[in-house]
Amino acid sequence: MDFLSAGALTPVLIPLLVFGARVIDVSLETLRIILLARGGRLIVPVIAFIEIIFWIVSLGLVVNEFTNPVYLISYGAGFAAGNYAGILLEERLAMGVCVLRVITSEEDHALIDAIRGTGYGVTVVAAEGLHGPCTIFYSVVRRCDLLPITRMVEEMNPHAFCTVEDVRSTTRGTFPRSGEGALSGISRRTVRIGK
Repeated sequence: MDFLSAGALTPVLIPLLVFGARVIDVSLETLRIILLARGGRLIVPVIAFIEIIFWIVSLGLVVNEFTNPVYLISYGAGFAAGNYAGILLEERLAMGVCVLRVITSEEDHALIDAIRGTGYGVTVVAAEGLHGPCTIFYSVVRRCDLLPITRMVEEMNPHAFCTVEDVRSTTRGTFPRSGEGALSGISRRTVRIGK
């Protein structure tokens, strides 16, 4: 006896299965695309394999009942929810590194020293802005440490202009060792990578 074709739960169970399979497959797809853009060559094929299995399951369940609007709605709702879940998952994992760029009207030594105190390197550049001289400083930070560092920048210099860009890879730099810091994994001991 076929489990899905028998019983009164089928009209409820199949749309739920379609929705759940779609949420899993699309959230994995979102994660896979983000990891692919960041150079995650080893994990991406594994995620792709699992993703396509769930996609085939959800598509197979809908194709048999293509004219049923409940199935189509559950397929579309699973797609939408999967995109949202994938974004939340990627934010929670906070993988990779990014460049924090801070522009201030003057060289803020206290802020620069505070960021360096977390174990990250800071590069300071004198610049010319719309309203005259300014200072730009850059720091390449792990995404898991970005929020506490940006909060520190906002508290110490509320008028600073900050931008953040993703970094695909790094070859050199100064990063804190993991697991010893007070701020979300930020350590006080540093590791110098490269020369």
